[in-house]
Amino acid sequence: MPSGLSAPTIGKALETLVDLGIAREITGRRRSRVFAYDRYLALLNEGT
Repeated sequence: MPSGLSAPTIGKALETLVDLGIAREITGRRRSRVFAYDRYLALLNEGT
């Protein structure tokens, strides 16, 4: 992984963010998932 973290570590961190309502998984897959951080996306969309 480019971050130096293992896939299980990243998966656990993303699972925690989803559980906390910070991120959400948007693909519905078990592998090669994509996650969204809605508060950040809302900031990017301000004024558009």
